[in-house]
Amino acid sequence: LKYWLNRPSCPPVFREVKSLFDRLVSPSIDANPISVPTDHSPTPQQVIPEDLHRLIQVRRAVLHARTLHEGSIYTRDSTHVGNSLVLYYPGGIKNVQPTPGIIKYIFEMKGVVGFAVQRHLPQYSRPDPFRHYPHFPARLYSSALADHLETVMPDWVVSHFARWNFSTQHIVAVSLCQVCSSRCFHML
Repeated sequence: LKYWLNRPSCPPVFREVKSLFDRLVSPSIDANPISVPTDHSPTPQQVIPEDLHRLIQVRRAVLHARTLHEGSIYTRDSTHVGNSLVLYYPGGIKNVQPTPGIIKYIFEMKGVVGFAVQRHLPQYSRPDPFRHYPHFPARLYSSALADHLETVMPDWVVSHFARWNFSTQHIVAVSLCQVCSSRCFHML
């Protein structure tokens, strides 16, 4: 729907409704991320949670609830689960298969924004039923998450993904790549 609404062939009345909807739903999202609300008066830097400290090795950083990067909104999972589900290249290495994960924190240090992500673990208990459909961008993963966080830069993110609970032990990750080319389908 988002792809269709952004096409030049989309009727102007629908683009106007989309514009109004965007302003209503996200009035404060712009190029500058919004800080996470705290129980006390906000400060530029906050003491960070222990799991994030183990990852980035600092005690104070700016934390955000959401950020905008190249037209896509990313949030931490406690703000909006759907916008926290991302397919990304682990370590920024683009010749490996993208991995699904959940953004737990959005942090900023020295003006650089990064994501602290928990990845979905691969599943080994059964064959992936989607392997027979190379043009359908879905893959089976474990519903369990890694017990550690990893740093993901916004440029390493391929797209958001939709998550469906296939069973109590498995999820299906479906790429929501806006381009929808065969390149995106084969990335999973």
